[in-house]
Amino acid sequence: MDRSGMKNINLETRPDPEQLLAKIKSENDLKSKGMLKIFFGYAAGVGKTYAMLDAAHVIKKSGIDVVVGYIEPHTRPETLALLDGLEVLETKDIFYRGIYIKEFDLEAALKRRPEAMLVDELAHTNAPGSKYKKRWQDIYELLDAGIDVYTTVNVQHIESLNDIVASITNVFVKETIPDKVFDEAGQVEIIDIEPEDLLKRFEAGKVYRKDQAKRAQNNFFQKENLVALREIALRRTADRVNKEVEIARLSKKNVKILPTKELLLGCISPSPASAKVVRTAARMADSLQAKWIAAYVQTSEDKYMDKKIQEQLQKNMALAEQLGAEVVKLHGDDIVEQLVNYGNLRNVTKIVIGRNQKPKNALFNIFKKDIVNRLLDLTLYIDVHVIPGTPQDYQNRKRTTNKNADLLLKFTFSKIDFLKIIGVLCLATALAYAFYAVGFAEANIIMAYIVGVLVMTLITKGYLMGMIGSVLSVLAFNYFFTEPIFTFSAYDAGYLVTFPIMLSVALFTSTLTSRIQHQMVTSLKREEYTQMLYDITRSFLNVSSRKSIVVKGIEYLTSILKRDIIVYLSDEDDNLMEPILNTQGKRTQDLLDKNEEAVVNWVFKNGKNAGVGTDTLPGSVAYYVPIKTHQNIMGVIGVKCCDEMLDIDQRHFLESVTAQMAIALERERLTEQQEETKIEIEREKLRSNLLRAISHDLRSPLAGIAGATTTIIENKETLDQETMNELLNGIYEDSEWLTRLVENLLSMTRIDEGKLQLRKTPEMVEEIISEAIQHVKKRAKEHVIKVKIPEDIFIVPMDGKLIEQVLINLIDNAIKYTPKGTTIEIKAFTAEESAYMEVSDNGEGLPQDSIKHIFDRFYTLENGSKDSRRGIGLGLAICKSIVEAHGGEIEAQNKKEGGALFRFSLPLN
Repeated sequence: MDRSGMKNINLETRPDPEQLLAKIKSENDLKSKGMLKIFFGYAAGVGKTYAMLDAAHVIKKSGIDVVVGYIEPHTRPETLALLDGLEVLETKDIFYRGIYIKEFDLEAALKRRPEAMLVDELAHTNAPGSKYKKRWQDIYELLDAGIDVYTTVNVQHIESLNDIVASITNVFVKETIPDKVFDEAGQVEIIDIEPEDLLKRFEAGKVYRKDQAKRAQNNFFQKENLVALREIALRRTADRVNKEVEIARLSKKNVKILPTKELLLGCISPSPASAKVVRTAARMADSLQAKWIAAYVQTSEDKYMDKKIQEQLQKNMALAEQLGAEVVKLHGDDIVEQLVNYGNLRNVTKIVIGRNQKPKNALFNIFKKDIVNRLLDLTLYIDVHVIPGTPQDYQNRKRTTNKNADLLLKFTFSKIDFLKIIGVLCLATALAYAFYAVGFAEANIIMAYIVGVLVMTLITKGYLMGMIGSVLSVLAFNYFFTEPIFTFSAYDAGYLVTFPIMLSVALFTSTLTSRIQHQMVTSLKREEYTQMLYDITRSFLNVSSRKSIVVKGIEYLTSILKRDIIVYLSDEDDNLMEPILNTQGKRTQDLLDKNEEAVVNWVFKNGKNAGVGTDTLPGSVAYYVPIKTHQNIMGVIGVKCCDEMLDIDQRHFLESVTAQMAIALERERLTEQQEETKIEIEREKLRSNLLRAISHDLRSPLAGIAGATTTIIENKETLDQETMNELLNGIYEDSEWLTRLVENLLSMTRIDEGKLQLRKTPEMVEEIISEAIQHVKKRAKEHVIKVKIPEDIFIVPMDGKLIEQVLINLIDNAIKYTPKGTTIEIKAFTAEESAYMEVSDNGEGLPQDSIKHIFDRFYTLENGSKDSRRGIGLGLAICKSIVEAHGGEIEAQNKKEGGALFRFSLPLN
């Protein structure tokens, strides 16, 4: 692409490396991965699933191991009958919103690993809790595992066609697949029946159940809708086939036109008559229902184009873009060669070009073929449609239609360049004198001046300075080295031939060098622009927030356009937020006017360009472009155009950067959604674990309290005091257990909500440990608790209540998982600017594989005490959260002499 953002094409007839790589990649993928076959239809009921099952029976008879992974349960009876004789994989049930949803079991499919698998409904969205969000992602994992997959999809589920189908049926389908899934499929078999036959099936109740039929009849199942959907499906399949043809054609260096579908190429020029060519090409493309390209060939002489002619060229390009063309800019001095090569490369079937009549006084063109005739000679497989012009429309292909432009091209004089010529001429003369003094031949002296002409052309601009240098070089040779010396005369008659030849060679080399110099400048500009696009793409990959992406995009736009830029982004509710503004001038309020906001809202709602230079709200002070992807409109970007409108090149550059911004913003949005989905899954998992744990650990003590209370109430007169005390102690212990459980749940809730606030004060460690022991004293009456702390006063900054809870949970954990009579030791000490506390026991220790999960939520060990209330696995998780909130660390390990040890640190500063 050139600096403007318009497509720049550098044509070669060698194989297209990208197409060749695409073919190689496709072939390698087929060897290493499974093959995806899609049964494609234009509506429900055409027979996709039936055809898929029928194909499964065929491949099974050939000895291929095939399994039915998933078939939609609403499939028709005659279709379900085809399941007989096929192995059907069990579905998995996922509990969601109070019901169980049957889903394709990906893990079971990978474990079974057949040669081929049938998975219905490619565009299906999986229930929350599944490994992937979409079924096509499941299928991709099957393909990566080397399993061939047969699947089904309708035309309305293809992402790029979603809005088109919605405009026909008034139904916007949410379940879609990316176009690449369809295009990269190994095989696509279209299942097609006449709309009349499909309507008969629908009326017979063979497509939908009665509760669905009425709604479907109001949307999809109307004849005109079915006809339109059928045409879209057939065209989409044809486009996919055409793409395969293109890859095969270009990868083999085959530039022969294969007219699989119509593609028009309209030729744009700066002539006002070119508008007629553009309109004609647009009408032809519309009648053929084909795409069309508007191409302009930029030559080395375009830099001398008059400003009015440039404006006319921009108008012609804008008209072509407005009429739906893909506007491209080719580069080269041979216009016909560029058009023919590009036409062959793109598989163009028709070229539309204007024919300008030559003026009668154009004698120099009598023996020269014009562009149209040359084009007819070179196009063997492309139809050429010539649109006649008038003599008044005549403009030669050098784009110099007036005398001023011609003079500018041939007679631009620069004093600085003239001084450069004189300096080089002196050096060339000095070198020639050296050759002359040594006795070199006259030809060597002439070569010194020829080299001088080359240097002059390289360091000056324009053809005129090269011509002046050439003439002066011939005169200098005549003056200094031909007899009589120091005159412009020559005795030898042979110089009458030498001088013209020397002048011709000098002029020829000067002209070629100027042209090469211009091509080099053009190439450098292309390289600069390519590098800029690369920098834009790379810079967007290195930023994360939405605002940073917008600021980065504005920087690139401002550096090129030199105009005020304003960007509106949308929030989660699809409302525009406060704008981000980058100004180059003082009048910034123009972009913040209420009328401008109205234009912005229109662009955001309709997803189309508007403002200055468009047919929509042209009275605006800016040109607005939506920041959009295939699925969403992310915002609107505006460029102020009070002084001068954006030309077509600047618009293309704006749209290129906007497209990159949209991709980056979409990536950021998907990342946020992925994080939200991950959090939602974790919450669902947390809820399930919590309910499962509480259902046991709340029910058990409540049942114990209820049972003991009932026994006391019903038998209070017959119970002895010892039994009564035992029952009351049981009630007390159960209530204490419930109290600790509720405290842990409340603590974890505060931690999750970010409401855990530390109130650090200097605390004596001895008092914190004493309070913790006092709290668990009744539960630890069958254990021995020892305390080891320094003899000196030991003060640590901490939240005393929270650290006390940590110690209580650790001691309680030791009591719960060690047998009676076990010794529990509490130790405190300092080391390396931190205070450490340990709670250890001499029990059986921790299972080695559980140590890395011991602080996870809801993780419990099975080897607890005889007490059935093992807990819900929150105590140690709360300990970790509290310690880390203090800036410390907590760890668990087994002691060498036996038993478990929990150690946590608190910073002393």
